[in-house]
Amino acid sequence: MSSALHQAFVAALDESVRDAFEAHASLDDELRTMVDGAMAARGPLSVSEEGLVAHVARVAGSKTDPSALGSLRAGDLYLAAACAAGEDRALALFEDEYGRDIDLAIARSGNVNLSKDEFRQLLRNKLFVSRGVKPPKIADYAGRGDLRSWVRVTALRMIVDIVRQNNAGKEIPVESEMLGAMPAPNEDPELDYIQRVYKNEFKESLQKAFGNLTPRERNLLRHQVIHGLNIDQVGAIYRVHRTTAFRWIEKARKSLLRETRAELMSRLRVGTGELHSIMRVVQGDLDVSVRRLLVSEIEDEPGGKG
Repeated sequence: MSSALHQAFVAALDESVRDAFEAHASLDDELRTMVDGAMAARGPLSVSEEGLVAHVARVAGSKTDPSALGSLRAGDLYLAAACAAGEDRALALFEDEYGRDIDLAIARSGNVNLSKDEFRQLLRNKLFVSRGVKPPKIADYAGRGDLRSWVRVTALRMIVDIVRQNNAGKEIPVESEMLGAMPAPNEDPELDYIQRVYKNEFKESLQKAFGNLTPRERNLLRHQVIHGLNIDQVGAIYRVHRTTAFRWIEKARKSLLRETRAELMSRLRVGTGELHSIMRVVQGDLDVSVRRLLVSEIEDEPGGKG
């Protein structure tokens, strides 16, 4: 007979994934472990055990493979659920734990004409106030990464919106703001954790993407990255104009990046916004990983060169 946790979890799942979770042999044990871990991490909050697993089913169920259920951040999900419910103790815990991160984000973002207190209040409204029939933004947190990094990225995106509004809608490079607002790696153990978690997924995605390129595309990247050839030299190899060589190389580079992103999104079951954050964390490995893939012999190309 199914446990109360099992029933609450499955009832809240999207129908598209319900059968997969129902067939997961250790579902009851993993739900119990999740609940116990959450309670131990955060202490008693207003959300019931059944309420917690139902919350997890709603926010993470359709984005999480049943076998990865145990890797979700149970304590963080518990706190997020209680904050979404408006519990005073949970909101105080959130403020104590993540207030400094919010202050650091606004302090490093440049002049946005807001004090720390003003920015905190704006972010509180964004995170904890319902949006019409939609639940508060904090209820979007799905537990795949730690809550601290999610809060930092949410704060950053709010800063981006404020800066764009202050600049009459001018496009602001998000990457430069990310560098300014996010803590340096040596002072951010949470980002180091994410880097370790996602590093293998990233490398495997890159390797598969590399395999999906044509032999010519792989060779073009070898010529440029490993052999250090310029577009005139590459054009000479293929007996084509330098403009054509440049176009081929750009197409190969963009194909590799596009295929890597698509594979990583599929593996991690994340959207483009979250993928951008993950790529920001792991991008330091990109050049090294690409070079390792390219250090191999030139391949035969069907039809020959030119």
